[in-house]
Amino acid sequence: MSTAKKSLEISWLGLDGFLVVLYFIAVGIIYYAITAQNDWIVGQAIPYGIMITVTIIFINYLLIVLKFNKQQDKNLERK
Repeated sequence: MSTAKKSLEISWLGLDGFLVVLYFIAVGIIYYAITAQNDWIVGQAIPYGIMITVTIIFINYLLIVLKFNKQQDKNLERK
């Protein structure tokens, strides 16, 4: 298997698996909150939880991009 193809595989123990589990947890909580008519969960917990999760994923993405950029800079200096 080529390196490019292997990098496109889903890692169930990494960020991909976390997002899949998070999706089902969010759906379950939203379903409960709507059926139980719980305004605090729908109005407070879910929006803040999603904001925190998106921020963490965005910071992780930025760190990956910066790490890649540093590696490219080192490669350009060697040439």
